[in-house]
Amino acid sequence: MRVWKLWMCCFHLMMLCLSAEFALANPPLTTIQDIIYKADGSRFNGVAYIEWTAFETPNQISIGTQSLTLAVVNGNLKVNLVPTTNSQTAGYYQVRYFSDGRIQFSERWAVPPSATPVNLSTVRAAAAQQAGGTLLAPAQLTMGDIPGLTEELAARPVRGAAYAANRALRSSASGTLEAIAGNLTDCVKVDGTSGPCGNTGGDYTGPGFVDGETPSGLMNGTNTVFALTSQPSPASSLELYRNGISLTQGVDYSLSANSITMVTGSAPRPGDLLKASYRTAAASNPTSAAGGALTGNYPNPQIAAGVISNNNISNVAGIAESKLALNFPTHSNSNDPTASEKAALSGTVGTPSATNKFVTASDSRLTDARTPLAHQLLSAQHSDTTAGTVARGDVIVGQGTSPAWARLPLGSPGRCLTSNGVDAIWNTCLYTGFQAGAIPVVNASGTLSENIFHLRWDTSNRRLSVGSGLSDATVNIHDQLGSSGLIVRAGTGQGGQPLSRWQDPAGSDLATVQSDGAITTTGLQVSPAAARAPWRDAGLAADPATRVDGDSWYNTTVKARKAHQAGQTHTVSQVICAEEGVSNEMSSAQILASCTLPVGLLRAGDRIEVQVDAEQMGPSAPWNFRLQWGSTQWIQRVLGGEEPNLAFRGSGALHSAGTTLAAQHYSTGGAMLSGVVSASDPFQAGVQLVVAGWLNSPAAGAAVAVRSLTVIRYPAQGN
Repeated sequence: MRVWKLWMCCFHLMMLCLSAEFALANPPLTTIQDIIYKADGSRFNGVAYIEWTAFETPNQISIGTQSLTLAVVNGNLKVNLVPTTNSQTAGYYQVRYFSDGRIQFSERWAVPPSATPVNLSTVRAAAAQQAGGTLLAPAQLTMGDIPGLTEELAARPVRGAAYAANRALRSSASGTLEAIAGNLTDCVKVDGTSGPCGNTGGDYTGPGFVDGETPSGLMNGTNTVFALTSQPSPASSLELYRNGISLTQGVDYSLSANSITMVTGSAPRPGDLLKASYRTAAASNPTSAAGGALTGNYPNPQIAAGVISNNNISNVAGIAESKLALNFPTHSNSNDPTASEKAALSGTVGTPSATNKFVTASDSRLTDARTPLAHQLLSAQHSDTTAGTVARGDVIVGQGTSPAWARLPLGSPGRCLTSNGVDAIWNTCLYTGFQAGAIPVVNASGTLSENIFHLRWDTSNRRLSVGSGLSDATVNIHDQLGSSGLIVRAGTGQGGQPLSRWQDPAGSDLATVQSDGAITTTGLQVSPAAARAPWRDAGLAADPATRVDGDSWYNTTVKARKAHQAGQTHTVSQVICAEEGVSNEMSSAQILASCTLPVGLLRAGDRIEVQVDAEQMGPSAPWNFRLQWGSTQWIQRVLGGEEPNLAFRGSGALHSAGTTLAAQHYSTGGAMLSGVVSASDPFQAGVQLVVAGWLNSPAAGAAVAVRSLTVIRYPAQGN
């Protein structure tokens, strides 16, 4: 028995040592948790880069130089860090906040030891206090501390003795970078040598180019004249920049030869930077006055007047005669048609040619027959007609067994010209060839046509179909290929008469559409769909001027539905959020439920009612409950393990100066507490309500949950 007890003592001692070693291997952490806002009241969204240099904790645990990246979403920041205020080497954390592609701000943290979460003001204040003492400089790094840095630096080209700024560079025999000597207008070869541009030795012939030249002249705020090394040619090729901004010639400055004159009041100041790029004339190009057949000056001369003649144009030159004016000496009229030939062109038969003469007596296909004498159509001169005297409205038709053209007198009113199978006669108008039920219409060609699939009357069942031939209802309107619709437009004398009336078999109105658009009916049934709500009220920015009891509408200004009852207008309460929270087993604050009241929803005079029911689940353990209204803490309560349930009932009164938050909360077996706080959060920009909970210390199986969060808005309304 004694041996057994001795062995057990040794075992417990060994486990205690292992626990102590394990505790020493893991430094304690402090939780930093807070909500970050921007100056306009909205929440910060971005990334926080946290960096630190090496330091030691009080229990001599070494913390190495490193950094971490932390996402900040909707303003929520939370991170666990080793305390620095009690470190052996006065460590600290450097924090930079990134958003919108750049650093927005940076700060320094000094983290104190704490078993409960601390906010940003605590670590900032500690850093400010620490700044008054001595801070160790960040650890110095050598090139050897960064793998591969020495090799990369050795492999890169370096400046040589002949290096100069704003010059083209070449690599020397030793691999260093050196500037190429020469004038700004010289040309550079691939071997790195330079010289005047020309055709000597196969060099490029053409204009010179000057890039990035700094014009000479004092930049003292008063001098406006600056000189270029060479004259830009052409002058329009000059591109002048002041501090990176392009200047316009003729507006911001003028150019004369190689002299630049800035406009009055735009003299460059000390520290300004002028850069010019331009072309110069090639040495091999002439720049003097043009002569001979040319006039003007090089490089853009023109052809002189009167120097082009037949002697200057080859017989085989590709110039079309049609491009030359007929009154010029280069044109011959020997082949032009005569005046009589020109006059006869409009009467030619076929295409005029050597074998196809004009309309003259020389054309063997034509004769000199005389002009026919005037005569009547129904006269003896026509052998295929029956002689007669024409009358108004007559129709000429072929009649008789041996048909001849004869007059058919006009028929009586309302008669149609029809066929009896032998002759054309005036008869009763008949619509033949149309299908049963067809309604003839005049088509785009002006002829009578029908289409029972577009317009049909079912006389047996007394049904009209428009756009289809279904004839399945008294009126069926359906344009299969286009857009169907029914328009009923009020007449000028409509007055108060209904636009549409729906009646039962006895003739009593079931529903009406009044002339002012109001619909009167005894019942309305709608069916919601995934793509559309069953009812949509577009709303009004102001309440209707005329209201009667039973009216209801949506007011877009106050974002609330209203109803008129007993001679007064009343707003309808709104359930903004109603949800169950999420449990956790953490010993630091965790968001269990939240509710966002969006921008533009709240206004002065509104009241917000908040109800929260929370529970500590599993084994009994001390726990915490906190409710946040924007940046204002509404309630934070510490509860014992004998208080597993908490009920919170609060209301917020919104006014021009902020929000007055009243609360009552009570727990199982605990006392009822109450209080009032003021919040200055700009609720017009939206407010987020956050419910957090956590255990005082981790306990297996223990957790905190929000069983229900309900947020109700009572919109403002005055009567």
